[in-house]
Amino acid sequence: MKTKTVKLKTAVKSTLFAASLAVTPLALAGGNNHYSANKKLKDAWLDGKVETALLVNRHLNNFTIDTDVKNGKALLSGSVNSEIDKELAEEIAKGIEGVTSVENDITVMKDKDVKDNAHKHRDDKTRSFGTWYDDATTTASVKSKLLWNNQTSGLDVNVDTAYGVVTINGVVETAAEKNLIEKIAENTQGVLDVKSEIEVKSNS
Repeated sequence: MKTKTVKLKTAVKSTLFAASLAVTPLALAGGNNHYSANKKLKDAWLDGKVETALLVNRHLNNFTIDTDVKNGKALLSGSVNSEIDKELAEEIAKGIEGVTSVENDITVMKDKDVKDNAHKHRDDKTRSFGTWYDDATTTASVKSKLLWNNQTSGLDVNVDTAYGVVTINGVVETAAEKNLIEKIAENTQGVLDVKSEIEVKSNS
């Protein structure tokens, strides 16, 4: 048990160091003071840091882990292969400066689910760092546009990018908002295609 704990701490430290290197160029582009002045933007910035830290971890980057930050609290969802992977994701999120707490709703897949899910992330294993970095930048750009647009509920929309293809999902109030979100994503630099899984709330 002690050996497992030491390995886990080492993995977390390595991940956070790598994540800091990956995030620094983006974060320093215009200074970070404006992130603190706007709660929504700060949460989006923290969300990007958490997502980056999970993506650069070689144990977790082939899993589907969704992240969201609200008022400094990191919300983790998705699926991993084991309790150790789930614990590792939580420890990494907790280690991000600015994150006040973590709600870990990640599901541990059963053996059958692991086999059925394996093919979905095969392409991600071959994605180069340069491609991943471009995808992470694209995701951040789309999220920022949605947050700054007062006609879209940016915090209720999840954005993921792989090889320039942006997948957006969530639940919105109207079809007009759904169409606007899709247009914003389509018109963001770096986006090659948009897959929309956004649902409109039923009026019934």
